[in-house]
Amino acid sequence: MDLEGIGALTAAGVAVFGVLASVLVGRWQMRAALRAAEATGQAGLAQAEAAYRAALDAVRAQANAGHRQWHRGVQREAYAAFLLAAHRVRDVGERFVVESEQDLSAEGVMAGRAGLDDALAALKAAQTIVELEGPDEVAAPAAAMTDAAQLMSHFLGAQAVYERAWGKLGRLAGAGGGGSQGASALVDALERLRAGRRAAEEDVEESGAESGAGERACREAWGALPAGALDDDEFRALLEGWSSRSPTSSRAYLDSVTRFGEAEARFVRAAKVELHSGSRS
Repeated sequence: MDLEGIGALTAAGVAVFGVLASVLVGRWQMRAALRAAEATGQAGLAQAEAAYRAALDAVRAQANAGHRQWHRGVQREAYAAFLLAAHRVRDVGERFVVESEQDLSAEGVMAGRAGLDDALAALKAAQTIVELEGPDEVAAPAAAMTDAAQLMSHFLGAQAVYERAWGKLGRLAGAGGGGSQGASALVDALERLRAGRRAAEEDVEESGAESGAGERACREAWGALPAGALDDDEFRALLEGWSSRSPTSSRAYLDSVTRFGEAEARFVRAAKVELHSGSRS
């Protein structure tokens, strides 16, 4: 082969090598570009995922804060309604006692009793809501308040009967006639009954006999009153009030008032802690 042919082959080989090199370089560049694009895509996906999670966390935090705020509002209303309902029981009972000192009709007596029953029902409903909303640190003193209020209402209802009986007896004594004499006789017998009670407290001998004689004298005087002047509940209230103490002067009633006040203090303190700690969370 002459020199011209050798040169042509050499040139052709160089050209093929150049093409192959160009192809290899292109592939390397393409791979590098793909890796760079993949890395860029992964970084973008990671950034987008982080942004999405941050947005989702913000939405959740806002929703939780809104729910906590809503729940605090529900608790605040429940606590306030319970306190009002608890005090209403005592207010209604005391008003019934004062009204019973007057000459109440049968409808008035029924209305007074119904008002006290309604107040107790409202208190129990309010306490149930407090128990549902919680926490236990608030619900426990609320239950204690309700128990004390129920006991107070019992004694206030009994005091209303006592006051009504005493008012009837006083009006009958001032009316003149045979009823007046019978009322005066019953008052004297009640005084004898009270004297027997005082003797029993002082441990005087034969105090039991004196008390029994006083109760018999009261029943005889009651029987001499005009028909329907005092019903059985009213007469029994007079006997119990004069033989021991009137309902709202009893130790049991005074203890219930004390327990109510102590439980209320615990309830208010626990409610404030719950509401204020919730506002900081």
